[in-house]
Amino acid sequence: MTEKEGLPMGPLADVRVLDLSRLLPGPFCTRMMADMGADVIKIEEPLRGDYSRGFEPRRGSMSCWFMEVNRNKRSVALDLKDTQQKEAFLELVKTADIVVESFRPGVLQKLGVDFEAARRVNPKIVYCSIAGFGETGPFAHRADHDIGYQSLAGLVSMSGEKDGPPAIPGALVADMQASAMAGMAILAALHYARETGTGQQVKLNLFDICLALVPGVSATYFGNGFVNMRGNNWLGGSFPNYNVYETKDGRYMSVGCLEEKFWKEFCTVLRRPDLIPALEDEAHYADLTKEIARVIRTKTMAEWTQATEGHDSCMEPVLNYDEAVALAQTQADEMVLEVRDPRGGTYRQMGFVPKFSATPCALYRPAPELGQDTEEVLGSLQAKGAEGREDK
Repeated sequence: MTEKEGLPMGPLADVRVLDLSRLLPGPFCTRMMADMGADVIKIEEPLRGDYSRGFEPRRGSMSCWFMEVNRNKRSVALDLKDTQQKEAFLELVKTADIVVESFRPGVLQKLGVDFEAARRVNPKIVYCSIAGFGETGPFAHRADHDIGYQSLAGLVSMSGEKDGPPAIPGALVADMQASAMAGMAILAALHYARETGTGQQVKLNLFDICLALVPGVSATYFGNGFVNMRGNNWLGGSFPNYNVYETKDGRYMSVGCLEEKFWKEFCTVLRRPDLIPALEDEAHYADLTKEIARVIRTKTMAEWTQATEGHDSCMEPVLNYDEAVALAQTQADEMVLEVRDPRGGTYRQMGFVPKFSATPCALYRPAPELGQDTEEVLGSLQAKGAEGREDK
């Protein structure tokens, strides 16, 4: 796929978003909206801008991270500590549907651009605040990162081998789930605002999101007091049919055949139909796991991958990211975009997850340079003000 010509035609083409957020959760959320056609105006402090602009690797003068998370947006540089520039921001709020921010609680209130200030000038505004721990409680002003939120919420304790140390999560689960949940909540609030004329503030925090990410874990804990830890439950590697096994060449295969029909197919792939009834007795799970491990070590990852063809065995190779991007399935899903950027030539980015039949996501513009749209955006406000004066 390449850059789409013309104006956005996505499902959010009539929505304007002011993005005050930085780094990942907020910017990825607003990027998804921008991919859906929304006019996302990224408000950045002059000179430095979003911190991720400084991340490596780079393509020319632009950070690849920033480019990935901020495509399809416009950039306006404003110093919100300056009275005139703060007023310019509030003028922008009058034209917007949504504001997204990720500052610590109280920061934007001091600057005079918080939800209360925004709704005074635009009662229909949807104002989304993404925080680490929210506005209340003893951790409200504490700084942290993804691993910290997952640790406090009990998620890290579930990762790793039994009797071993916790494993560091390989994905920024809190950040990415915050992006998705914020997007869903924002659009719900936008629907309400358009139906009633009343906007509202949407608050999410990464700690709460991590707590809510494991409904099965919370259901068992609230149901019978069982505490899921690494190695004591099916998600933590205690079941032989939901596990990861090493192959002959030092690679790994994952097994996730929880249902009986998939377990039977898995045993067929192993050519061990005698193992089918062994799953019925949890007392023998340790021995069964060892036997499966022994069998899987007899072939390479490629050989097992070939052996699974035509079988719903829920047995998959554990791929590295470069291998995952090269998969035929990845290509079939059009999950790799080819971007034509006059500043940095042609390069690749990750594609669009939601597929709309009538209003597809598209690439309209590459990520902006810091403040490159300031004159255009603020100039449109002045033009609109002049038209209003002429109408009077």
